[in-house]
Amino acid sequence: MLSFLLETLASAPRKEDFLAALAALGAARRGEERLELHLRALYQTTCATCGGVTQAQAFLWRRGEPTPYARLYRCEHCQEQAERPLAEDDLERLKRIGNINLHRARALSRVADPEDEHYDGVREALSAYLDRPLYVLSTLINRQEGLALSPETRRWLQALLISACDAASALWPHGVGRTRPRQLGMPAQFRENNLWLAMEEAIAVWSAQPGAVPLVHWPELPPPGGISLFTGRARGLIPLPEQINPLVILTTFPRPNQAFWTLSAMWSGWLWGREAALPLRALLERKRFDWAWYANAMVSPFIALAKALPSGTPLIGLIPEATAGFLASIFTAAETSGWNLQGLALREDEEMAQALWYTGQIPHRSSTGEPSQETAFSEGMRETLAGRAEPAPYLPVYAGGLCNLLQRGEVPTNLTAGELVTRIQALAGRVFASRTFIFRFEGSSQEEERSLWWLTDPPADLEEPLADRVEREVIRSLQREPGISRRALEEHLCRLFPGLLTPPADLITAVLESYASELPGSPGHWQLLPQEAPARRRADLEEVRHLLLELGSRMGFTASGELPLVWTPATFGQVYFFYPMASSLVSRFVLGNPPGPVRQCVMVFPGGRARLLSFKLRRDPRLANLLKGWHLLKFRHLRHLAERPDLTPEVWENLLDADPPFFEEAEQMRLL
Repeated sequence: MLSFLLETLASAPRKEDFLAALAALGAARRGEERLELHLRALYQTTCATCGGVTQAQAFLWRRGEPTPYARLYRCEHCQEQAERPLAEDDLERLKRIGNINLHRARALSRVADPEDEHYDGVREALSAYLDRPLYVLSTLINRQEGLALSPETRRWLQALLISACDAASALWPHGVGRTRPRQLGMPAQFRENNLWLAMEEAIAVWSAQPGAVPLVHWPELPPPGGISLFTGRARGLIPLPEQINPLVILTTFPRPNQAFWTLSAMWSGWLWGREAALPLRALLERKRFDWAWYANAMVSPFIALAKALPSGTPLIGLIPEATAGFLASIFTAAETSGWNLQGLALREDEEMAQALWYTGQIPHRSSTGEPSQETAFSEGMRETLAGRAEPAPYLPVYAGGLCNLLQRGEVPTNLTAGELVTRIQALAGRVFASRTFIFRFEGSSQEEERSLWWLTDPPADLEEPLADRVEREVIRSLQREPGISRRALEEHLCRLFPGLLTPPADLITAVLESYASELPGSPGHWQLLPQEAPARRRADLEEVRHLLLELGSRMGFTASGELPLVWTPATFGQVYFFYPMASSLVSRFVLGNPPGPVRQCVMVFPGGRARLLSFKLRRDPRLANLLKGWHLLKFRHLRHLAERPDLTPEVWENLLDADPPFFEEAEQMRLL
């Protein structure tokens, strides 16, 4: 299956190729009607607003119920986009497929015989398909086999059928985003997609490759920039031909995914026959893919590569959908196979990790006891949090502990990779549960792995929070290189903040959207907004300072100082401490000791910084807690207050917070 996907995408097929292939399939006959019309009729529904007949995009089901409960559609006549309860004619159309048992039996027989060991696994996987989608898939696959097509056209059509097979399963949840299924269990609520529409929509995905990549099959060597595809196990490549001396190994580690692996085996049988599914039969028999199993499975390719490559060869591994267990299983497999971990970069918001190893001798592994192992793990966690200087999600904190444990050699001896994973997971659980040097922010999540963590006793000499350092550097980059590309900016930031300091992509986006805009006609290239030019912001700050001095004097205060600018009442009254700034770098003032009660402290900043500040406070509850009680005053609101002729200390105090800086607060004020 993966070979087919790679070969197809490498050829960079055109949109027109897929349209022609789909048109050929749609023109096939089923009885007296065209196949496309027959299948589209199964997904027709009646618009609740205008009464016109239109195509349902999907029907919505609840697990265990015999019929759908709702339909999603965009009306072709009145353009209504809606989710509506099921109508009677929807139930009637559901009955048109007739006896589904023949189609289920055929789908099963294309993958396994009753005497095959994996027969029950195929039958269980088949339960992920409702009757209508299975009927549609069976009809589509049977009809494409009977068409006289060129090999290329059949490939394009089979690519669309793979997309239909994927969209057809009842594993896609409804109401929680398009979370890719990892298990074969049906969600509580799920989508039954319109499969003809799914194939039409898949054309854009399959034809998105900008140019072809040369692809040959091993042992043929490709031209520069090309691919030589080997479809066997890693150890089958060994020994390498003499003329091949790899400078680096680059790989993406596949995440254990019961749904994808099992369904891929079944789809292979449906499209190319039972023999195509045989190499994957072990996946059809396996019910559970735990991290210990995965670690043991990864040892074999790690050892094969380590034996075939000279000492010091680097291996760069990309780890998508990274989790604590996934990292631990890969790292322990490498650790027990002669690969020395050098470093790890992690972008937690995208769940993407990148690790670097070098071949060498199997590292010396200590026989020290659990106290030493817990110390190494704890120190790695502490160093990670201190380096970021802000609360962090579970994954980078865990990764810091794991890397330190392995790089110091503080792991038990005489254990398999699977046993080592289990031992490390138990160790991490104890360290996180002990709460001796870290704590979990309440409210960030009820689950440890979805929570934010921070040090109970942080060092006094911490740097600025990572978010502030990233904001500063993005501003510098925009000033230094107007029109900088997002890619160039990220490369610069990742060099500056490596490893577990890698800036999250959503943080970079938030900073860019606060200070800059994309160049017209050049998507992905950014320039400072006109009002963010350094000279403009210096003028704004000077104006704000002048207004604060003038307002303070007008209301009888003595105004003095810089940061903070202080209003001192002539007799009795409240002192105010003002902190004008053009950025959202509030930590430098909030993390220190304010000169007075926080209710007397006022942060003054541009309204364009409000969304960025709100974003940073959501990712740093420590900062959000310390900022509670502060007044947040936008430049605009200060100007409006300065225009009031009736301004007195009492009016000032009442109106100071009248223009909430954050959208959410403003919405709440209107509701109240």
